[in-house]
Amino acid sequence: MKNVRVAICEWSLPIKGPSMFPLAKELGLDGIQIDDWSSWEHSFPLSDKKIRKSYLDAARETGMAIPSMGCNGFSRLGGFVNRLGTHEGEMSVYAILKSKDICEEMGIPLVMFPCCWSGFIHTEDDYENMARMLSKVLPYFENSPVDIAIESVLTPQKYKELFEYVGSKKLKIYYDTQNTQYFASAYPPEEIRELDISDIAEIHFKEGKLKSQGCLHYGDGETGFDEMVSVLREKGYQGWCVIENFYTKPSWLVKDEDVWTSIKEDVGRLKEAFRE
Repeated sequence: MKNVRVAICEWSLPIKGPSMFPLAKELGLDGIQIDDWSSWEHSFPLSDKKIRKSYLDAARETGMAIPSMGCNGFSRLGGFVNRLGTHEGEMSVYAILKSKDICEEMGIPLVMFPCCWSGFIHTEDDYENMARMLSKVLPYFENSPVDIAIESVLTPQKYKELFEYVGSKKLKIYYDTQNTQYFASAYPPEEIRELDISDIAEIHFKEGKLKSQGCLHYGDGETGFDEMVSVLREKGYQGWCVIENFYTKPSWLVKDEDVWTSIKEDVGRLKEAFRE
């Protein structure tokens, strides 16, 4: 698995912004998944050329990558749950297409839309609305270098049905190693066994307890980390491993380390787990 590289979510770092790139580099990271900075609520900050340039300069100067952009603001504002035909629904569509444009401008190959917070898919109506919204925006991605990924707690079967409905190779899964366990009582390694590895764009790695997310070093929790790594190795996963532990939240249970030591420890554990 020589091609596996380790990044970290911008929102898992102590502060956000381009100044984090040299500090992340010192910790052994290969890249940072950047945030959308509140989507349309703050008029898409990354639409500003100077802000984009500050990120790209920081990445270039440190030799680090920006593998993807996570649209957390999109989901906090309702995301795929916002009904088509309403003002909120049209703003969601606009945000998806705007995020695509931003990624194209920055040379980022993947835009990720989580289904969390106000955008959590609770009902069959939510699911159907998401499917229709994706069908509406995916034609705009067909000739783009940017892929679109959704992060949700859908079952492998529901993902299969969704992919069949939209019929686009540009749609990918953004898998999280704890979300389905925490929100849907699933066992993540078993889900990975059922999913087509070619459908998975990137993976968020969290470690923690059944009732607490992202609060322990990899391998010290209850997510089946070692089994997850084993399954991914067997299936030949070659994408990014993206750290999403919550080092600055009160739930972080490793009390005898500062945030930088904690992150560096997890970088080392992830790289060692996938080392040839």
